[in-house]
Amino acid sequence: MTKVKKLDTHCSETNHIKSAIKRLYRKSAPLLLCEAILFGAVAVFMIIKPVEFMTVLTIIIGVALILFGLYRAIVGFIASRGMGGGWFDVLFGLVNVVLGFLFCIYPVGSMISLTYVFVVLFIFKSIRVLIFAINMVRAKFGHYWFDLIMALLLLGLAVLLMFFPMAVAVAGAYYLAISLILYAAADIYMYAELVRLKKLV
Repeated sequence: MTKVKKLDTHCSETNHIKSAIKRLYRKSAPLLLCEAILFGAVAVFMIIKPVEFMTVLTIIIGVALILFGLYRAIVGFIASRGMGGGWFDVLFGLVNVVLGFLFCIYPVGSMISLTYVFVVLFIFKSIRVLIFAINMVRAKFGHYWFDLIMALLLLGLAVLLMFFPMAVAVAGAYYLAISLILYAAADIYMYAELVRLKKLV
């Protein structure tokens, strides 16, 4: 009698696991496959047409800035009428709306402007690394000559990017493409594992 109960319990647990795996497969497998196809297609487009992709991305950022700016402006205007404040939010929202329209109307120019911001930040970072390397050379501590060479290379790269900002945008597009390819590969692997698990049960 005890063996029969144990067998029934084992069968019940097995059926429960099978149904859980089938339910997981139905919910997750199509999503993983669609996500992998989408990420792969976007990555291929980014590799083939990096400038066009960055242009589209700039327009999307512009639309997001417009929507966000309108929201902040409306909320600030309502707050200013009720409590006497909120005009800063209105001004901030209107500035975002203007920036959003500029991003949509002049996507290439806006993309280059954003690239210059990142390049300037990179230059400041390179200068900090160079100062640190010089201090290491003076103190004769650690791999100071290697640090100095790397700092000079970083600074040279930063100056080069200042004169060729589009290279930054293209490099950023390729970086995003590689990341999406890795995400797509992970989704395909998880999909294959789900298929294998479903076959086992």
